[in-house]
Amino acid sequence: MNRELHRCICPHPQDRHSLWTPSPERDAKDPELAAFLRKVAIKNEVLMAVSNINYARKGGMLDMWIQNVLRAGVKNAMVLALDDETKKNAEEMGMAAFRMQLEIPKAQQGNGDNHAVSAMKFRILSHFLELGYSVFLSDVDIITLQNPFGFLARDSDVESMSDGWDAATAYGYNDVLDDEEMGWARYAHSMRVFVFNSGLFYIRATQASMDLLNKVIHRVETENGWDQALFNECIFFPSHPGYKDPSVTRRVLDFELFMNSKTLFKFLRYSGQKYIDHRPVMIHVNYHSNKFERMGAVVKRYVDGDLKALDDFPVRS
Repeated sequence: MNRELHRCICPHPQDRHSLWTPSPERDAKDPELAAFLRKVAIKNEVLMAVSNINYARKGGMLDMWIQNVLRAGVKNAMVLALDDETKKNAEEMGMAAFRMQLEIPKAQQGNGDNHAVSAMKFRILSHFLELGYSVFLSDVDIITLQNPFGFLARDSDVESMSDGWDAATAYGYNDVLDDEEMGWARYAHSMRVFVFNSGLFYIRATQASMDLLNKVIHRVETENGWDQALFNECIFFPSHPGYKDPSVTRRVLDFELFMNSKTLFKFLRYSGQKYIDHRPVMIHVNYHSNKFERMGAVVKRYVDGDLKALDDFPVRS
């Protein structure tokens, strides 16, 4: 049985990757959101964080996210608020906010607030893409130091931060399994790339992107799985008997510009002059549990210029 929520019928395969743009016909699908995006978006693009009140208290993680996005000069940023209080707080913090009423999928209930909220973002994104807007999705545990829109290639359906920490893990390498029992054919080659981070990626408004989102939406709403794992399986697993992949084009963002916290705390801060000179675009505190404290230290390092700001933090979480 075909369980896909949506299937493209296109006269030419390349049409799946053609950029959609807003139109009166698209606006009619969600007039309220369309009117909001016309005011906030620049060139039909927005930077968006999804948040509920757990992160949106004054002086909390969303507050820090907003402060640094504004400091970096990002004019087309917004918060997708999952409750009225979050919308109110975000607006008082100086950020445009849109309230959307959504329920946590039954399959994700009981997985903890972080994962449950994260699983909802794919359905949220589908609303934006349908209206012809491309989205740079950001978790709130991210410090923005430069405007990320100046660092996109815009040649792929999805451009994502990697959980890798060097060129091989981020961009891919040939991984060889040694099966001695096979004798002459003991070495079996495979291709390995560390996962895209579902908390920081840019997705273009294309049919291929929508096909991807619909496949991920179906899985997160029917399977008790981690949304990031499901997101990557839908992107990378090829078509095979009984399965058609969404065939999105994808690009890995520069891992030293869109940086995860393992790269920063385990490698970059010990790199001597490079640590002094290099300025990332966004830093995602995804590898560490004491997120708020490390986010504050990142601000001290890169905004205040304190080269010792990270010294007291161990490598491990």
